[in-house]
Amino acid sequence: MPIANVKVYLDGSHPIAIPPQANPPPKRKGKKKQYLKKVPIQQDNTPPSEEKEIDNDKVAKYAENRAENGGEVKYVTVDLKEIFDNLYETHSDKKKSEKRREMIKALRPYFDNEKKTKEFVDIQLERKKRNYIVRMTRLYRKVYNNDFNYFCTFTYDDKKHTEESFMKALKNCLKHLVNRKGWKYIGVFERSPEKKRLHFHGIFHIPENAMIGTLFEKKDYDLKNHKMQKTIQNTHFNEKFGRCDFEEITHVEVLKSSIKYILKYINKSGAKLIISKNAATYKVYDIMDDDIVCSIGQEQRKLLLFDNHACFVEGEYIGDYKNPETKNRLPTCN
Repeated sequence: MPIANVKVYLDGSHPIAIPPQANPPPKRKGKKKQYLKKVPIQQDNTPPSEEKEIDNDKVAKYAENRAENGGEVKYVTVDLKEIFDNLYETHSDKKKSEKRREMIKALRPYFDNEKKTKEFVDIQLERKKRNYIVRMTRLYRKVYNNDFNYFCTFTYDDKKHTEESFMKALKNCLKHLVNRKGWKYIGVFERSPEKKRLHFHGIFHIPENAMIGTLFEKKDYDLKNHKMQKTIQNTHFNEKFGRCDFEEITHVEVLKSSIKYILKYINKSGAKLIISKNAATYKVYDIMDDDIVCSIGQEQRKLLLFDNHACFVEGEYIGDYKNPETKNRLPTCN
């Protein structure tokens, strides 16, 4: 008996199906929980025209010393969640315990006591952890669903770009390659640990005969490891931006290490993933119940499938799941 419109992803080894729910839960309504706080500011020291532009440090200073401030006191509303996110990014290079201690110290003026400050920081740290897990899960499902074949790094030349123009030009270039050549990519902009120079790391699916420019091998000196190295670069990206490195993904272990490399920056600095619109998370099609190995997951909602299960779309047999041609013909969704 067929099961229609299941969403299928790879967990790295086997295909997993998510059947449509008979009675899906309603979408949550209402505003997200906000952490807004009114803190006093000193009217005598703050001209009316500047009251709305007070930065968080200045507000914290007034809040901390409010008992000593004389004259009429007014209030300004600050978003504690936004302040926390800024502090989290500022202290991203520190260890967890030190990061937590610094954030508690910085946020203490906004709360009545130390206990409430620690509770707020721990809730926000748990939020960051949960968001990271969700992003990591989404990333792995997209990666295993799209046959990525290159790990690339792009760095800009000061003579050709500023940071802003580099980001804008690279995003625009990749968007055109997605639309015109069928490229797919998942990447992140990040800064080098020492020089803090911005560059882009990404995993790419570049279809056969869709490469632009010419790949060539170059020998140069690796300043970090102090030895000669061989890199594969591209004439088009070198000319347009400054420097690039193309590493072909020939084995699943190379793919896994590339994913971990990108995840490191997401976890460390909270950098945002940049994903092409055609890098889908799931294949969507019909399966037969005799292709199911067993039920798995929370509340047994997911189905473990045989690797060579049959794929159907609206009653039409598309082919064996292990066949790459079959996967290319299946509908997708996120």
